[in-house]
Amino acid sequence: MANTRTRKPAKGKAGKPAEPAPERFTEDGRRIVRLDRLKSHQKYILKDGTQVVGASTIAKIGDDQSNLIHWAWNLGNKNQDYRKVRDRAADIGTITHFAIECFFHGWEPDLSEFAPADIEKASIAFENFLSFWEEQGLTVLEPEVQLVSEAHLFGGTIDAPSIDKEGRIVLLDWKTSSGIYLSQKLQLAAYERLWNENRPDQKVQRRAVVRIGKEKSNDHSIEWMFSSDNEWELFEARLNLHYKTLRYKKAV
Repeated sequence: MANTRTRKPAKGKAGKPAEPAPERFTEDGRRIVRLDRLKSHQKYILKDGTQVVGASTIAKIGDDQSNLIHWAWNLGNKNQDYRKVRDRAADIGTITHFAIECFFHGWEPDLSEFAPADIEKASIAFENFLSFWEEQGLTVLEPEVQLVSEAHLFGGTIDAPSIDKEGRIVLLDWKTSSGIYLSQKLQLAAYERLWNENRPDQKVQRRAVVRIGKEKSNDHSIEWMFSSDNEWELFEARLNLHYKTLRYKKAV
């Protein structure tokens, strides 16, 4: 299991740590959890204290950027800043993932730091997730599982390892993108290795990338992968390239 680093507590008077905010609950007893928009990225730490790269970073190495360049150029022609559009899409994805995590835990999400328009889009995506979840009849094992691989030197956060109606372990990774892409399949293949290394008695038997739309209702699709061996081979090649590049930079 990955060890995670947290920010140092804020200082109060005389340099003393500030008192933690009191927990809040809804009238029906559910815990209210706030999503911090400026929360730092997850760090993945090995047992010896070494920080390793995340699977999502490795999966994108070598991706074809031509469509992204055209997308940014097209936004510029419409007098839109691609960085703001990109950041908004990231916020919508973050909200959606958090809403799903809260659903599994029985929490009430506090999204007060986010724009109402982004919350509205994420609400559509969340409803599409619920439709998918009800259709599949899955039972979640544990949501947002943070793991590291001591063997392959990377980490990742798995959305929701689950069990299907036949008792098989299912690995899912949901995306609020417009399609399902190669990098997402590579990321899922890496998550399968992470899970199997850390949970050898509960090995993955099914895996899928789930796309949940954020523009309209009843918009979700799922791509089941019979095996992730080919995707893992490509991910591992990108992982090796990453570490060889780091070694080269240190040597010159």
